[in-house]
Amino acid sequence: MDKLPVEILTKIIDFLTPREKVQLQLVSKKIFDLARDNNLWKLHCYEQSWAALQASRPSGRNSESLLTNETASLSTLGQNSLRDLIQPAVPRPEDGGVEGHRGLSLSARARAAVEWDSSAEGEHVDWYSEYIARHGPLSFSWVQQPLRSKGDGRRREPYEIKGMGLLKDWSSARENKIVAPLDDGSVCIWDLNHSHSAVSQSGRGRILGTSEPGVLMRNLSGRRERSPSKSPLEFINLGEGVSVDSFRRRAYLAIGNVLNEVDLETLRVISQQRYPWSIFALSQETDYSVPLTLATTLSLQIHDSRLSAAEEEEAISLRCEKNSAPLVPELDIFPHYDSPQLQLQPNGLPPRRIRSPGPEQENYAPLFQPGPLSILHPPAPHVNTILLAGRFPSILCYDRRFFPRLQSTVHSGGRLCGLASAPGPRFPVFSDSVYPESHAVVACGEYNGRGSLELYNLQSSSKDSGNRNPSARSSQLTPAYKNRQSAASSKLLSVASHGNRLVYSDSEGNIKWVERNGRAEVRRWNLNISQPHDPSQPRGLWPSSGPQNQSNEVARKILPTEGNLSGDELLVWTGERIGRIRFSVPADQDIGNEDEEDDLFMHAEVDEATREAMRKKHRDEWEKETRYEEAMRQALERQADEVRWMGTDGMS
Repeated sequence: MDKLPVEILTKIIDFLTPREKVQLQLVSKKIFDLARDNNLWKLHCYEQSWAALQASRPSGRNSESLLTNETASLSTLGQNSLRDLIQPAVPRPEDGGVEGHRGLSLSARARAAVEWDSSAEGEHVDWYSEYIARHGPLSFSWVQQPLRSKGDGRRREPYEIKGMGLLKDWSSARENKIVAPLDDGSVCIWDLNHSHSAVSQSGRGRILGTSEPGVLMRNLSGRRERSPSKSPLEFINLGEGVSVDSFRRRAYLAIGNVLNEVDLETLRVISQQRYPWSIFALSQETDYSVPLTLATTLSLQIHDSRLSAAEEEEAISLRCEKNSAPLVPELDIFPHYDSPQLQLQPNGLPPRRIRSPGPEQENYAPLFQPGPLSILHPPAPHVNTILLAGRFPSILCYDRRFFPRLQSTVHSGGRLCGLASAPGPRFPVFSDSVYPESHAVVACGEYNGRGSLELYNLQSSSKDSGNRNPSARSSQLTPAYKNRQSAASSKLLSVASHGNRLVYSDSEGNIKWVERNGRAEVRRWNLNISQPHDPSQPRGLWPSSGPQNQSNEVARKILPTEGNLSGDELLVWTGERIGRIRFSVPADQDIGNEDEEDDLFMHAEVDEATREAMRKKHRDEWEKETRYEEAMRQALERQADEVRWMGTDGMS
């Protein structure tokens, strides 16, 4: 076959199914390149999408009911007979695509795939990894839980993880790490190495190091607290209190009203700044270098770590003293942003309020309503734009060059708690990178008790379109689409850009992937039903009483690792621990479920054989315990069935 022309080989490979093309890659290097062709896998992604299903139906049939039904997804329709009842002529995805499209020529299918493709201009998409993320197997595991000793010194209980950040390594080593604060005020780092060596893969999810307890809660200023009755520092626990700077290898961790800058090489706090109000959100890392933006209860501030600690501490101290007085109520103190009665000052600043510091402190933006929850620095070329969302009905737009002036607002009507850009920031950044002029901003939250997924267009202002310098242009945000019907039946908690898709989580433990248009669902996963139920086993009166439904976890924050193949993972923070969703076959060993004895041996100086024997022992014990719990559950369910049958028979 190696002697055949490439055109003929491409025609032959086109008749194979995706599974057969994966196996064909092992034949030779030439066949590998042809079977891994990016355009070929782009066709497979399109042929198993909702757009292809719509195009394959007759024009007289209405398919909108499938798109608006939140329970109908491509994965569920491919696993049962619902697809056959609705559309008998459409084959299953694993059979090689949609009938009607397979009969078309390769060029016609390619044109349809280009029309469906939602990637931005100049964005490179690895469609082979995209296909795996859309249709490959999913596996879930917890990272190793840090443990603390109890009073007796024998038994240990886990720490609570109070946030999550990702330290990215764009070198060939790809030694990514998870950074998170613990409830005792320490900093913990986990290994997330994505190299292909067996040693690094076996260590993924293990703890690399932990700082001293309480380093985040110490007062490094050397000054005594002016109000001794003030409550101790506490975590806000909203998920946006961690920001990692991968280039400088620094982490910014917020506890209460204190912002700690931690050196990730030494796990020591190198600077600490206090603010008059509690910190609710920090901006995340982007593909350009700008100061950190943070949102407190009633203000938006820019933190520049280049300022000396003495100068900033003095400014913050003066600001805290001015705001230490009791709050004075006022009429209509929290007006709506879009209210016609709201008038800005002549200099563009918001109207002065009683809760705002004095006129000499103008380096922050006061908020009309409390409760900011998410800050977004859009990717380049929108390097001067700052977007803020929270428990108020609008998204606030600021320009860093004219800060703290409020540039514009976009009305949402919902209570938003997350912002993301699609496509996300690109790493690494090259000098000849071409950036699209328009981006999509995705917001998530709730509207009238239901989940709300909202899309906005972010593009350069038309009045500045003639300016050749992209950094000198201003950005404009306009509404594009709001999905408040089929997104979720409960509040959305977090949203992110994941490949050529959007991923978000809701308060029922669901994690859903949708197309970038926000309408068509690609697949879903539930943290509380990690293992599907076997229909061959008998069920009792309470189907939800099985072991797969005993937990009640929700994803407070989701964080893609932005890798390909083995490096493509989704990190999940539940408020107490961190999990990993991988697009691969489930591993035999879950690091997060290891016994604490194995954790002791991991830090001890023992040989690999002893360590592996201990792991095998704990796996056997865990399997015995699981089988015992399953047998007891089935016995109780059978007993419940008998009780119900006897009661019904007696009543009759």
